[in-house]
Amino acid sequence: MGWNAGYTIMEQQVISLYDMGLLNKDVLNALMQPFCDTDIDHGGSYGLKSKDGKSADNIICFIMEPEKYREATEGFVPDLEDPEWNEKLYNLCYEITRREWKFW
Repeated sequence: MGWNAGYTIMEQQVISLYDMGLLNKDVLNALMQPFCDTDIDHGGSYGLKSKDGKSADNIICFIMEPEKYREATEGFVPDLEDPEWNEKLYNLCYEITRREWKFW
């Protein structure tokens, strides 16, 4: 079992700063420092969305890898049973968070 509270905190911070127009790669990297090398866990998600409908994971991908984010979302056709699940976006977020901040 991972660190749910860590995800809760991170989710709120990422979405708040993004909605205020303050989030860029440098700010995101600074924001993530307390979470580096931890077992931060999506179990702490409140399912928050930005003003433009992005989740914290989507925002991370959008900020860190905008071209790959576009490729993962372009032409995405949601599944009726799980309309928010995008495997390409999930894999991109997994790759970024492991590479940049060593989330387990």
